[in-house]
Amino acid sequence: MTSATRRLLFIYTGGTLGMVQTDAGWAPGADLEAWLDDQMAEQFPGVAHDFVALDPLVDSSSATPLTWQRILDVIDAHHDSHDAFVVLHGTDTLAFTAAALTFALSGTGIPVVLTGSQRSIVRKDSDAPDNVRGAIRSALDDRLNGVALFFDDRLLEGQHASKISTTDDHAFESMDAAPLALRVGKDLVFTPGERSPLPSAPAERQPFREADIVVIQLHPALSSARVDAMLTPAPEAVIVRAYGSGNAPEDDPQLLSALAGASAAGSVVVVTTQCAHGGVDLGHYASSQPLLDAGAVAGGTLTTEALVAGLTFLLSQGLDADQIRTTLGAATA
Repeated sequence: MTSATRRLLFIYTGGTLGMVQTDAGWAPGADLEAWLDDQMAEQFPGVAHDFVALDPLVDSSSATPLTWQRILDVIDAHHDSHDAFVVLHGTDTLAFTAAALTFALSGTGIPVVLTGSQRSIVRKDSDAPDNVRGAIRSALDDRLNGVALFFDDRLLEGQHASKISTTDDHAFESMDAAPLALRVGKDLVFTPGERSPLPSAPAERQPFREADIVVIQLHPALSSARVDAMLTPAPEAVIVRAYGSGNAPEDDPQLLSALAGASAAGSVVVVTTQCAHGGVDLGHYASSQPLLDAGAVAGGTLTTEALVAGLTFLLSQGLDADQIRTTLGAATA
């Protein structure tokens, strides 16, 4: 199927891309639908397209799992009538949403590309035109089979994208996975290799719900009493951003006891790394063994954003702690 015979749906959730300057600061107000019509006529003539805006729009810093579900509801309602989707989203939580959609749509083959911009379409120096055109081109490409994020000439896997800058055009990077493709001129050059494996979404997918997930970043001034307080009562899941390849202080039994207690009470304890690259290898150093003893599982190379989204998705499907540990183990092996 050529791009000219495909039907594209834009889903606008909110964000800087469609904002205008007001007395109270930047706020939604640009005629984004008309702007997209112009982009399509100029760059993609003949490609049928439609536009849906969430009502109300959501500043991405206010996004929740219920926002992810609102986007999924639009995709579910239109996937029989549309061949590809471009989600226009604020950048603050764009990586979380990309990961959430990746997990929820895994195995469906529905092409979904998320993008946004650092500056509004009303500004002459906006990065929006390049990002949106790249997202459209990616969504219409037969080689894309799933969810991705396009930003600054790079097409990234949804579960490996992370925001790295508040101001630069190069605002997102792919962590521990090569970009799916690079844009060179108007062409997409796909990189060789397989996409990172993910468990397929269940046929009877349950909607996202809000989940009780605690993220703890280890640091030298963190008290074990504070960790204990954060884990009382035990949350549904705990993400520990540990040192290096998954290391924690060996001489802090109260901290490790708090994590072990949460695990015993039914929390899924997952360890990731504070480092941008390299992933987690529990057991590589002796200082990571106490986390294993506390019942923790490794998050592999999944980003914190992907772990938050993935755990929320698995919890939303009604899986118990042991099932989630098994699923994560298979996905991060």
